[in-house]
Order: sequence, then C-alpha cells, then structure tokens
Amino acid sequence: MDRKNIYSILSPVFVIIICGIFALFISKFISEWVFIPTAIIYWLSSFFVSIKIVGKESIKNYFNKPQGKIGWLILSIIIGFIPVSILLLNINLLNNFFIIIIWILFSLINPFFEEIFWRGFLLENTFKSKNLSSIYSTILFVISHICIWGIFSYGNRNIFAIISLIIMGIVWCIIKIKTKSLWWNIISHIMVDIFNLSVFVFLNLYIPEHGLLY
Repeated sequence: MDRKNIYSILSPVFVIIICGIFALFISKFISEWVFIPTAIIYWLSSFFVSIKIVGKESIKNYFNKPQGKIGWLILSIIIGFIPVSILLLNINLLNNFFIIIIWILFSLINPFFEEIFWRGFLLENTFKSKNLSSIYSTILFVISHICIWGIFSYGNRNIFAIISLIIMGIVWCIIKIKTKSLWWNIISHIMVDIFNLSVFVFLNLYIPEHGLLY
C-alpha cells in the first residue's frame, strides 16, 4: 500500500472531523441553518482532498460515458425512488418559496460533490479490492451523515435513514464499478435528495416519527 492509498483511506476521517467540529460549533449560533455553511465546507474539503491526491484528470475520468447495459440506469432510478413516499406524505411542507429554492439547489449540487468523493475518489484509491473499497466507502458515507448532518438534524439520526444509506451506498458503488462512470449515480442521488426532503430534514421541518437515535 503506497502513500496515496494511505492518504485516501484517511481522507474521509479528516473530512468528517473537520465538518463535524465546524457544524457543532457554528450550530450554537445559527441553529439548523448551519447546514448551509456546513455543506459548503463539506463540498470544498472533500473536493480539495480528491484533487490534491489524484489530480484533475482522474476526476474528469469519473464523468466518462457510462458503459454496460441500460439496466444499470434503471437500477439507479429505482434506488432514486426509495424515499419518494417521504415527499408524497409531506407535500404540505412545500409552502415556503425560499426553502424550496434552497432545497432544489442543494439537491442539484450535493450529488456531484458526494459522488466524486465517495464513489469516485474513495472507490478508486483506497484498497486494491473493489469490494473492500465499496464497504469502506459506504461505512464512512453513513458515518458522515450521522456525525456531520446528524449534529443538528434529527432525521439524519434515524435508523431507517441509516439503513437506506447503507443500501444506496452499496448499490451506487456497484453501479460505478460496472459503468465506470458517476452519471447514473448522480441522477439517482439527485432524486434521493429531492424525494427525502433533504433541506427540510436539515431544518427539522420534517422529523420521522420513529427510529430516532438520540
């Protein structure tokens, strides 16, 4: 295992600690709205680490034309629909134009940065075994939601959300490996962030009734 692999393995721990401490401190002043600066720090730190370790060309390669059968696109769309019931059962929350705009912007931006880091950079540069890299990436992906977003968002400490993240993380890793591209993952991830009312969860406007981890 060379230095690049070691740095890659340690990088998500670094990102989680930096963003978690930032969210914990700043949330004392701006409460749930801390999700905005936290998201920016999260995106920039994960992208900086990826670029610093593997370079721009490797990042560009994550956006090659997807290979393989159309079934991988269909699977990604199916995964994207997993949280659709959350939106349908809470459509009444869509009554604030400002929050809706932020929700849509977040749902369009966040998947690019998360997929580049978790299913692009980490999957390609941690372990020789893609299975081991997939497991590692997914575990840290789940931990990041608990230890970053979960600091101020009850919904990100929900056991059912955690189970969904595990399923999504594993399937997105498989799709990336099979298609050698992040495009189907990004489409699926955008759907998830829209259907699970991501920003509404961050602001605790939507809190699941069951499965909360205190």
